[in-house]
Amino acid sequence: MKLNDISIVILFYKTPDNVIKNLNNYKDFNLYILDQSNDTKLKKKIAKKFPNIKYYGISNENKGFAKGINFLVKKVKTKYFLCTQPDIIISKKSIHTLKKTFKGKKDGIITVPKVKQFKNYTIKEKNKKIFSVKKILGAIFLANTKKFTKIGMFDERFFFYWEDVDLCKKIESNNLKIYLNMTATADHEGEKSVKKNLKSFMIRKIYFKYGEHIFQSKYRKLRLIKFVREPIKFFLLMVFYSLTLQFKKSLESLCFVYAFIKFFFFFKKKRQN
Repeated sequence: MKLNDISIVILFYKTPDNVIKNLNNYKDFNLYILDQSNDTKLKKKIAKKFPNIKYYGISNENKGFAKGINFLVKKVKTKYFLCTQPDIIISKKSIHTLKKTFKGKKDGIITVPKVKQFKNYTIKEKNKKIFSVKKILGAIFLANTKKFTKIGMFDERFFFYWEDVDLCKKIESNNLKIYLNMTATADHEGEKSVKKNLKSFMIRKIYFKYGEHIFQSKYRKLRLIKFVREPIKFFLLMVFYSLTLQFKKSLESLCFVYAFIKFFFFFKKKRQN
């Protein structure tokens, strides 16, 4: 089983120690890791356990998923790279199966496994082994490094969320395809790659809505009525949830208001340029 033409790129951000076990299947691959929470203790633990680390960077600044993955991909020297997250479980065999999916498919840029928690196929396609799909889960995919770089990689304006949706649009516009191999499987443990606290909750909510606004502005003409309605709606919801003591929902609405303000200044700057 040839593995030396595949590299693993993976981002950490306040990653719990117990997810290290998920990295065991990557021992025979070249590893490229970027920790955006400056966790030196975790770096020491992982560096001791995994000898094939080609790069392990740590940073005080969280630049987001899109920018972080692009940074690592630029360092990759192999034909393929597997983009994965710490809370993904995938076997060595499934990674090799993903690579074999590229055989005979000159239009293939990305191959993806069947992820238990993510359905991107129809009932009609269920009995097929390999077929093209329109969407991926950004948490796990194998890509042709050269082709991925050529189409411009991830759009770094997305922090995290929506960058994978945007990538699929970009792939389609370049007449390339994503192939799902049903015999390759992965398990996504679900938001276990980051320690849960108030800050991480707010970051997720803010950047999900912020990414949605960027995506819509990129592919759809922004309607003034929605542009005005969105912040008013979430502001009123925030007040309502506060008065009814639904504090988590109130905080979520506040995050959405902040996301809109952030997007407004982004959009204003974009128009000025």
